[in-house]
Amino acid sequence: MSADLETPLGFATFLACSANFKKVYISGTYNMSNMLKQLPIQKSSWMVCDEELFSVKAPEGFSDLTSGVKNVVVSGKAGSTDLFAHANVQSVDAINMN
Repeated sequence: MSADLETPLGFATFLACSANFKKVYISGTYNMSNMLKQLPIQKSSWMVCDEELFSVKAPEGFSDLTSGVKNVVVSGKAGSTDLFAHANVQSVDAINMN
């Protein structure tokens, strides 16, 4: 999960996962390569992220790290991405939850 916990979407995601005993991974760094390298270790098929992480142009080989992610909820506009090419993507407004 790379979403601001101060927004309604980020906080609601954290609470929903905690209440339903789902594992939540919140990266301790803003380093994109470190975050993406943790995805296969976490073995999660869901990801909640902001539009900046979703639309980032990643170097070769990083799309293999995200192949296990099957569903992505994007806080903001979901543009095109190479990172999550095989995922079902849904975008929501992080502030208004629309």
